[in-house]
Amino acid sequence: MSSNPNFEPVDESVGEPVAAAPRRSRLGRYVLRTAIVVALYFSILVYPVIRLLGLLMPTWTPGTIELLAIIVGPIVCRVWYERHPTEATRTLAAGALTWLGMCFLLFSMMVVFEVVNLALPLPSQATGATILIGIVVLSIAGFINAQLLHVERVSIPGPATVAGRTLVQISDVHIGSRSPRLLRRIVDRVNTLKPDYVLITGDLIDFAGISRIELAALGTFNAPAIFAIGNHERYVDLVAIDERLRSLGVIVLRDEAQIHGPFQFIGIDDVDAAARIPAALARIRLSAQHYGVLLYHRPDGFDAAVDRGIPLTLAGHTHAGQLIPFNLIVKRIFPRIRGLYELDGSRLYVSPGTGTWGPVLRIGSRSEITLLEFTVA
Repeated sequence: MSSNPNFEPVDESVGEPVAAAPRRSRLGRYVLRTAIVVALYFSILVYPVIRLLGLLMPTWTPGTIELLAIIVGPIVCRVWYERHPTEATRTLAAGALTWLGMCFLLFSMMVVFEVVNLALPLPSQATGATILIGIVVLSIAGFINAQLLHVERVSIPGPATVAGRTLVQISDVHIGSRSPRLLRRIVDRVNTLKPDYVLITGDLIDFAGISRIELAALGTFNAPAIFAIGNHERYVDLVAIDERLRSLGVIVLRDEAQIHGPFQFIGIDDVDAAARIPAALARIRLSAQHYGVLLYHRPDGFDAAVDRGIPLTLAGHTHAGQLIPFNLIVKRIFPRIRGLYELDGSRLYVSPGTGTWGPVLRIGSRSEITLLEFTVA
């Protein structure tokens, strides 16, 4: 036995400390992840802008200031808002994130351009001007679309006890990234629908320090409002959010259930691993005399709800991809990306979201208030 206090076991076949390989493996994974993130950032958010400017101005060479503005400007705007949250910095951060969304759209257009240009060289300035006009028109249309609140009516067959009842679902409002003015518009629109209950399926708030005053509209619903947390509430000041919502009369369900009228509403906290959902549901006593409605932020809770015989699950999180072609990626992760699904007699409705996160843009999706109307099965 060695007297060296720093002795490490040695694998004699290779003559190295046994722990060295795992350390190298962890370092390798970290370097690989970092390299992928940097490559994606520059490919999607930096390259398209520089390439477009190069097409429009063939003799242009970006200087240090231009490169800094393109590479780190949007990040600086977001960090500034996080450090000094005001209406002005919120607007600036929203503009910066919308710019990043435009870059993603521009990247998609540039990929098409590069493929076509390889086979059939295109005139630089004319093509650049066409792409510029296209991205401006697309972005304006996407921004306007993101402001519109579409009411989607969904018919749900059920027992006679719930026939004629209506529920409104809102999801993914993202106050913080979005202004409290959006919340006031949503509440006003919901009240015109006169639902029996308002169900909020997470990501209502995505920024720390959103005050009770900014959330005051929640206290003006004309029906009881019931809330289950999403991933963004977990990322910020969840305890404070819980307290503020309760003080405004919102019913917050944290891995628990409550009976209201003919319904049993069940709220499960968002988790990263769907495998943990069955255990959370197993701790809740379900009522056989009431119609069960599960509020869980992500659609991957549906299978656990089916196993427990819960007839209706409401989810959000996907934003229906929010932007084409990002929806293709989201659908690979969440195949139940939007709308109504049925499995073994249970139903799932996935909201595309009532607000937006990141870019204030919607292309190929809509901001939705969902009105669920129960009919006799």
